[in-house]
Amino acid sequence: MLVPVKWLKDYVDIDIDTVEFADMMTMTGTKTETVEFFGEGIENVVGKILKIDSHPNAEKLVVCQVEVGEGKTVQICTGAKNVSEGDIVPVALDKAKLPGGIKIKTSKLRGELSEGMMCSANELGINEFYVDDKSKEGIYLLNDFDGMEIGKDIKEALGLYDAVIDFELTANRPDCRSMIGIAREAAVTIGKKIKYPEIEVKECDEEIDFDVKIENPDLCMRYGARIVKDVKIGPSPYWMQRRLIEAGVRTINNIVDITNFVMLEYGQPLHAFDLNQVKTGKIVVKTAENGEKFTTLDNVERTLDDKMLVITDGEKSIALAGVMGGLNSEITDETTAVLFEGAAFNAENTRRTSKVLGLRTEASGRYEKGVATETSKTGVERACQLVEMLGCGRVLKGIAEDYPTKQEKVVLNVNPSRIIKNIGAPITLDEFVKILEDLEFKCNLKSAEEIEIEVPDFRLDMEQEADVYEQKFMDKIKETATSIGLYEILTYSFVSPKSLDRIKLPLDSAKRNYIKLLNPLGEDTSIMRTTMMPSTLNVF
Repeated sequence: MLVPVKWLKDYVDIDIDTVEFADMMTMTGTKTETVEFFGEGIENVVGKILKIDSHPNAEKLVVCQVEVGEGKTVQICTGAKNVSEGDIVPVALDKAKLPGGIKIKTSKLRGELSEGMMCSANELGINEFYVDDKSKEGIYLLNDFDGMEIGKDIKEALGLYDAVIDFELTANRPDCRSMIGIAREAAVTIGKKIKYPEIEVKECDEEIDFDVKIENPDLCMRYGARIVKDVKIGPSPYWMQRRLIEAGVRTINNIVDITNFVMLEYGQPLHAFDLNQVKTGKIVVKTAENGEKFTTLDNVERTLDDKMLVITDGEKSIALAGVMGGLNSEITDETTAVLFEGAAFNAENTRRTSKVLGLRTEASGRYEKGVATETSKTGVERACQLVEMLGCGRVLKGIAEDYPTKQEKVVLNVNPSRIIKNIGAPITLDEFVKILEDLEFKCNLKSAEEIEIEVPDFRLDMEQEADVYEQKFMDKIKETATSIGLYEILTYSFVSPKSLDRIKLPLDSAKRNYIKLLNPLGEDTSIMRTTMMPSTLNVF
């Protein structure tokens, strides 16, 4: 997961070196893959194009007079076709630097003086996937961005001075697939307190008039919806765009960006429907009709089956639950009213739908691994708060919700003395309790041999005592084994059914009850192994 450090600091006070922080996170179980520093090697300023003339000696070039601050104007030649007089652009002046060690020099282009270069997004190290269509294959236009003061350092203006850490997350920690999830781990790692967003929705006087019904409570445990009217569709502010870009998400418009922002912040996928396309005034969550045709937001018609969960307006499907919305209710420039959806869907069913349709999304990836039921309402409330902050709509009073399946509290009774012994680290009983409480577990210490732990809602991985700790001595065992001449091997989980014959496995052995792959790469990798013996023998 890509985590912009500047964004992470909204929730926890990180006052140490970024690389040191990343190393500390690795040592406490949140493994750092890479640390990337944006803005390295960039020495640009914000400029404004005052005048554009044709180049006298080249049809494909134009000569621009560009204001670069403190009353200074320079002349720059460019072949970009997307610039106009009045545009705000990034400018690299004489002797300035760009990523990769590129230095800019004053020169002449076909006989005309060019005292620098106007830059594209790519030349600033920003992937053009994340920029709007006007800036693709041309100069990066900054007209819609806040804080673009002429002559200002481009790194400060665009927030390019941040670092982004890529954390490798294990499948059993879906709670860490969010900024707040990482912030919880970071706070305990560096001994700080986490700062949660203070969510307060300033509703208007108009009350919501909408119904929600879940027909399959085993597949949808909770569904909540809030309505926003007088919506103004447009670009989101640059601070939000920058956070999304650095976290690897493309910006689209303010409403869609808000749903993605909340998903990254809380780990709760949201969806926004054009309310004018939900004409029945209700949402019904149910399974699809077998053979039903449905066109998703990517404009692909898909054939559904009766095991797939869909969101409907009671008459037609408008979204694949937990996977992707429908083209028939997407947010467009003409949208004036929005329905925000926050829900908890069954992980296995979402995974099946995604796999059968060959459709994986950021939302499905989170639902497949598990999303806490309690977070669904928080996500919708946060989205409505952001709507008000951005001034792009009027939030109606109240929430339409169906909540048939409550998330049960998990309480574990474990032996702290045994755990401390198995950990192999010098931790006192008081430290044991403090670490858990800092991670938001509620602890009732009964004795040195018994502690009752109430697991927070967001920790879906906690089921037994073994989940409470990690054994450091496992690495020591590996080091000791290899140091005395043993070998550690890593082999594929998929093997050939003939491999069981080669090790003379009895025909009535339970190990012949293997799982066959529906679409194997070949006969040699067509089943899941039930014993490691053939793989081990193949290595030697």
